[in-house]
Amino acid sequence: RDDVESRGLGDVYKRQMLVDRLNKKLTEAGIEVKLFDLVHCDEGELSMELVDCATVVLGSSMVLAGPHPAAVTAAYLVNALRPKLRYYSIIGSYGWGGNLEGTIEKMFTIIKPEKLDYVIVKGQPRDEDFAKIDVLANQIIEKHKSL
Repeated sequence: RDDVESRGLGDVYKRQMLVDRLNKKLTEAGIEVKLFDLVHCDEGELSMELVDCATVVLGSSMVLAGPHPAAVTAAYLVNALRPKLRYYSIIGSYGWGGNLEGTIEKMFTIIKPEKLDYVIVKGQPRDEDFAKIDVLANQIIEKHKSL
């Protein structure tokens, strides 16, 4: 793919590293995972998957001083559809300060899922960031055992 804007593509790659790690851990534990590229996904397909979804993990990079607009739209959709959602988390990356989590948290006005640990990293994910992803994966695994 063409390198149009290296910082934006770098943020996508950094977040994708976290998503891939979480996906691997959950899949190995037998939890079905559905991944959606929020920028390019079909909102109808996303909506159908949300109906019986127990956990949502929203991944977003920072855009200016907040989450990517596609992540905000997805959080709004989750709230509006009122799925059987029990748990949620946010993973993301940023290069400078902002409010990645707060904007998404404010979107949940109708439903009140339990908040699991967030994993927000500055710059390239390090070993301790991947360890935090492993902790999040273990939280999800444990929560799903009681479903």
